[in-house]
Amino acid sequence: MSGAGDNRDNPSWVVLELTRAGEVKAEEGFLAGLLREILRVPQNHPVFVPSLTYVSAGHRISVHLMEGYAFMAAGLPETSYLGLENCPYVRHVLTTRSPHGMRTLSVIPDSKIADMRSQLAQQVASDVITGMHVTVTDGVFGALDGHVVLVVGDDAHVRITLRSLDLIAKIPRVFLCPVKEV
Repeated sequence: MSGAGDNRDNPSWVVLELTRAGEVKAEEGFLAGLLREILRVPQNHPVFVPSLTYVSAGHRISVHLMEGYAFMAAGLPETSYLGLENCPYVRHVLTTRSPHGMRTLSVIPDSKIADMRSQLAQQVASDVITGMHVTVTDGVFGALDGHVVLVVGDDAHVRITLRSLDLIAKIPRVFLCPVKEV
């Protein structure tokens, strides 16, 4: 039986408080891969670091939605996540204590991560400018790279060149992410 308030099948995320070294690796774009490597999980295991660093017009730009934190999809044994406190990148895994003193992971619902992703996309979208190299994150042209040739309001005209196709597509700026060229 599935009720409207039953969230057990929805993904949830473990909250990681980062050390300064973790923050540096997040800004460099390496934190997610390092955490996966430490836990020995596949490279497609979901990790969300609420920041993005890229180069625009020769300047390095870092956008931080929530500095000092990262989120990893739940589903592994709790001891795996707690073991991250022994690595140089994680200061603390957020938990609660039972009346008997046992630590239990504090998780947040996928909807909160989706909201943060959207907020980050909105912040980055405001930085999309003509000439920028971007990746399309959603829609028909999702996962393709291109160059912004024109910005008009909330949309950008992006030139996408493939082997057999060269086109300019009008794409909402929130669907664009500057290509990391750091």
